[in-house]
Amino acid sequence: MSSTTFTRAMVDPQRQAEIQALIPAEPLEKKRDHIPFAKRGWRRLTEYEAVMLHAQNSVDMVPGSQEVGEVVQKWPGGRPNYGIESTAVLSSNWFYFRDPSKRWFMPYVKQKTEEGQTAERFLKSWADSGDSAMMNAAWRDEILGRHYGAFIYNEYGLFSAHSSTVYCALSDLLKTWVSQAGFDKNDAAQMIQMERLLIGKIFDDFDPSLTAAKQAWTEDALWKPAREFIEHIWMDVYDWVEQLWAIHGIYDHIFGQFVRREFFQRLAGIHGDTLTPFIQTQALTYHTQASEGLRALCVKMLLEEESVFFNHNRRYLQAWTERYLPKTVNALKSFLGIYKQVPIKMEGVTCRAGVQAAVERVVDDWAERFAKPISFKFDRAAVIGEIMSGY
Repeated sequence: MSSTTFTRAMVDPQRQAEIQALIPAEPLEKKRDHIPFAKRGWRRLTEYEAVMLHAQNSVDMVPGSQEVGEVVQKWPGGRPNYGIESTAVLSSNWFYFRDPSKRWFMPYVKQKTEEGQTAERFLKSWADSGDSAMMNAAWRDEILGRHYGAFIYNEYGLFSAHSSTVYCALSDLLKTWVSQAGFDKNDAAQMIQMERLLIGKIFDDFDPSLTAAKQAWTEDALWKPAREFIEHIWMDVYDWVEQLWAIHGIYDHIFGQFVRREFFQRLAGIHGDTLTPFIQTQALTYHTQASEGLRALCVKMLLEEESVFFNHNRRYLQAWTERYLPKTVNALKSFLGIYKQVPIKMEGVTCRAGVQAAVERVVDDWAERFAKPISFKFDRAAVIGEIMSGY
């Protein structure tokens, strides 16, 4: 067809009438956005989805992918970059995951910037206010100097364990959430050390180095089961969903929450320490974001919204819980020995009844958020009793 003929056809009234007659009365696609192939996580398309879902990159064997494999096919050792065999659980579409926090790169950087500025202002005002003079010396030197520093290795170990889950995750939405959850752990560890460095500048006799903390982490019986859990989940587990479930769905929700919330944050106040609760508040925010993200993946996507493989996935989540709950219980049981070193004792807080109430809070919260949705049954009294045997 010549250009002249084509031009005439476009402006010819009869041809235009024929074209209009063929147009359906109702639009074929009612989604008025630039990614109609994507399932919306909320009522309207969010900026998070628009950025993360403009392309669904993965190899064609991954459910939900729209690519044919223009990615790194194999890593050294033969492990694939995108491979459905990287996890035992199955999904009809790995691109249905939505991070409830709606974080992608720019909001994540903005959040970190705001948190850093807030921390800088608080640390400066804390140092100038004279609150440091109220801090109990034994709490400062033994608990913050040795055991608070040891907790850095726990947080950093969990950060490192996210390294393989990032490249094994089967969609960009999952990779982004996993990497941010991992970096939050690294940030939590850095904030603890920042606090210890500030204390070292105020008190000449406080050593902010990690020498004693490393010794506690590697040699103390109090930290031994926790260290063994970190080493196992980091080096010995190759299923990336299993890693995420073990870390955020069991270990960090029971052991991690007890250490940071029930011990360091709650006991700091009775020792005149007004700095540690602020630092741990940020870590609690990171935990909440990771916890909600894991529920969106394992509970919502793999169970509630999965119409084909939900029973298969539930069996694996239950099996993993059966495997890692005893390890977590053992870690917390050993940690309770730290109450013998607490300088100031307080009825209802550091006594046996107070500690058991704290244990019950973290166990019950875990049961409601993670055990109940996967129909996992456990003996609550036996678990709490085993943990309390370490007091």
